[in-house]
Amino acid sequence: MRVRGVAILGAALLGAATLAGCGHPGDDAALAWGPCPDLAAYVTDLGVDAGVVDRLQCATVDVPLDYTDPGGRRIDLAVSRVAGTDPAATTLFVNPGGPGVEGRSMAVTVASELDLPGAVVGIDLRGTGYSTSLDCDEPDAPDTRDDGSLHAYADEIAAGNRECVAADPGFVASITTANAARDLDTVRQRLGLDTVDYLGVSWGTVLGAELQTRYPQHLRRVVLDSMDYTGMSAGDALRTLAAADPDVPAVLVPEPSDLGAGDGDGPAPDDPEVTLDPDTLDFLDRAVDGTAGVAYICNSLDPVGDTATQLARNLGIGAELGRDPLRRIEFPADSDVPGVSLCSGWPLPGEAAAVADTGTDLLIVGHRDEMVTPYPWALDAHAAMGGQLLTIEDDVHGSTVGSSCGWLVTQFLDAGTIDESDCTPD
Repeated sequence: MRVRGVAILGAALLGAATLAGCGHPGDDAALAWGPCPDLAAYVTDLGVDAGVVDRLQCATVDVPLDYTDPGGRRIDLAVSRVAGTDPAATTLFVNPGGPGVEGRSMAVTVASELDLPGAVVGIDLRGTGYSTSLDCDEPDAPDTRDDGSLHAYADEIAAGNRECVAADPGFVASITTANAARDLDTVRQRLGLDTVDYLGVSWGTVLGAELQTRYPQHLRRVVLDSMDYTGMSAGDALRTLAAADPDVPAVLVPEPSDLGAGDGDGPAPDDPEVTLDPDTLDFLDRAVDGTAGVAYICNSLDPVGDTATQLARNLGIGAELGRDPLRRIEFPADSDVPGVSLCSGWPLPGEAAAVADTGTDLLIVGHRDEMVTPYPWALDAHAAMGGQLLTIEDDVHGSTVGSSCGWLVTQFLDAGTIDESDCTPD
């Protein structure tokens, strides 16, 4: 199942040192922190420094399936943390986006890249990684692209979506951006932290927008890199994506297993010359969850319409912008055939992301020429939420932390402001 990847994936958990935020010591005695061999093996194979991996621990936090029924069914979240060098420094929560990508490994990568004084926490959101999840099948893409094949393919997707929701309707309905934000805030509470920082990349920026809108009193500083679309219209998103990619081959976002730590030289599982730790392979099996990715996206959109509507909209926007009519626009909710949505027949109503200016110290990062989350979405978010806008003069999705511009993220987390509003990576 195709879901958008991310440009930063990293690893792990804090050590047994006490966490703190805004001067209030954390009390995590209720969490059973312990080793996480799969995650540790993965980030070690990525080349993360052993000193960072040594500070990695994992735990499980149970949260309500439905926050309106806290005494009802519970689900588990897998959490990682990397201890900082200063127990009094603010803890940073991170999310790599996708949606559907596991979140624990990013804690290690960010801790390694930014060398922050505080702890870094990563969470496998509900439905992803080692958290409670549901595995639904996706039909194979058709071999031909004639109208009959595409309509039949969309019908299969719609039937599969109905089956998936019916398998566990309460759980699938709960896989929303709002509940992901509630889950992160619950983890914050379980760690005994009054205030945390947040760094989100790609779809993790939508989660960050929700967090800073719902819980501004518990956030000190928020960084959103490669700002994603926060609206509910597939047509509006398609138009922006088409304008950003007028007539060139579509950019393919790398899979998590193809991503390195810092220098881009991570492991390639299909390379016969590379031998990976068996625990790394186990971890990679859960790195991206297509079912969760589809649910997070489809639960946030208005209905995408039937197949004829989808194809006509795709081709119409292409014609409007003068694109090659043989090329369809790719959208995060697309199947393996651009123009046919994975949200076809989705039986649940969409829920808009909460986006507001709450006065939070906020840094929105847009990449001038990228085509995964186009620059206009960063401008839209800046207009809606305020904060500071940092423009990266490149075309690389979510590249800021791992580039020579990463010092601006560190500066913002430290001081709440940045010296430059524009940066060109070396």
